[in-house]
Amino acid sequence: MNLHEMITRDLQEVMDRLDGADIVSPTYLADTLLADYGGEGTDPRLRYTGREHLKQMARKMLAGRYSHEGEDSEAHQGELFSGHLQTRYPIPRSASDEPVYKLLGALTRDELAWNVRSLRASAKARLLHADALEAWAQSHREAA
Repeated sequence: MNLHEMITRDLQEVMDRLDGADIVSPTYLADTLLADYGGEGTDPRLRYTGREHLKQMARKMLAGRYSHEGEDSEAHQGELFSGHLQTRYPIPRSASDEPVYKLLGALTRDELAWNVRSLRASAKARLLHADALEAWAQSHREAA
């Protein structure tokens, strides 16, 4: 296991410890792991760069697990239409804010509605892309 994989595993362990928290953010995961690593005595410039990189790693991990488009999303595991729901969903944010993920049971009606709209928009975009790819394939088969 290389160092990147070890840090990713450590981030996942921090996430697992926060299983009951309503909201999880990349910043919180990064700060918690940095504290676990004993980063408090580190030069502030190194601590800052380490924190920013840990935040990026945490964003990638959370997006893969909980975002609508994430390939590792809990909803993509097993049968997509089996009724399986993710344990956390993203909540609305401005473009400048980092994504945060909230427990399903803690989502407000507005947050649920936002996720439903986002999922439907994502599904529509994927269907349009699939249709375009299929049409391209058919037109190239006929030309060959």
